[in-house]
Amino acid sequence: MAQKEEQDIVAELRQASKVFKSGGQEIVALQPTDLLLRAGELLLIIGPSGSGKTTLLSLLGCVLYPTQGCVCVKGVNTKDLNDKDMARLRLREIGFVFQNFNLIAPLTSEENVGTPLLLKKTASGIIRDKVDTALELVGLGH
Repeated sequence: MAQKEEQDIVAELRQASKVFKSGGQEIVALQPTDLLLRAGELLLIIGPSGSGKTTLLSLLGCVLYPTQGCVCVKGVNTKDLNDKDMARLRLREIGFVFQNFNLIAPLTSEENVGTPLLLKKTASGIIRDKVDTALELVGLGH
């Protein structure tokens, strides 16, 4: 049963922290944090402004490297990755839903939705089908 539980782990933080340096000053954006995320779980991150919510999400989303500790996504320690490998992990394993749209302005809605598939070198016919299906699912097929 323990092996099944390990397979369900999507991401894990072990004493992960983030400190930014500004001039001679250090800004602690996230205190050492432990967190275990399993497939199918719902996680709400709440707290006051400046408490580290965005930093935590940036670590989990492979946008930032931790200053200390470990961030593992699908069993891969992000500290072991160079920028190119980190980008590859983001492309294959991470998805973001932003509060604001964060669309790429000159692209159509179809092109915005299809861009990750294009980066994965998916065939154009498959991209078109997946984009159409995704837009229909959220009521934007028109």
